[in-house]
Amino acid sequence: MDERYDNCFVCGKDNPVGLKMNFDYIDDCALATFRLLSHFEGYDDIIHGGIVAAILDESMAKIILHNNIKAVTGSIEISYKRPLRPEREYRVSGKIIRIRKRIIETEAEISDEKHIYARAKARFFSLGS
Repeated sequence: MDERYDNCFVCGKDNPVGLKMNFDYIDDCALATFRLLSHFEGYDDIIHGGIVAAILDESMAKIILHNNIKAVTGSIEISYKRPLRPEREYRVSGKIIRIRKRIIETEAEISDEKHIYARAKARFFSLGS
């Protein structure tokens, strides 16, 4: 299942200010490559940490949705390793680590061919009964 959320900031195709990212699913991971424009900067030539957080969160949410579960983020912990720069290509991957009743534990990572830029761990809460 890969439901569409056309107004989503990260993946929505109809969001005029969104990232419009496309995700694929390989080896139980949600994967996407992306480039960010300079209007997503915080400091000059550094992508805003909130944008990085949104991408990590979305990759984890996508793999949960791909597994036919609707859930919302309960908590997220992010480690920023290196700054992301505009106009460079990066890859994000998100995966499920464990499902315990209504709690889904996940991890995500942003990298390129040489470095890891950010990692996240999150707990999502299933909206199902």
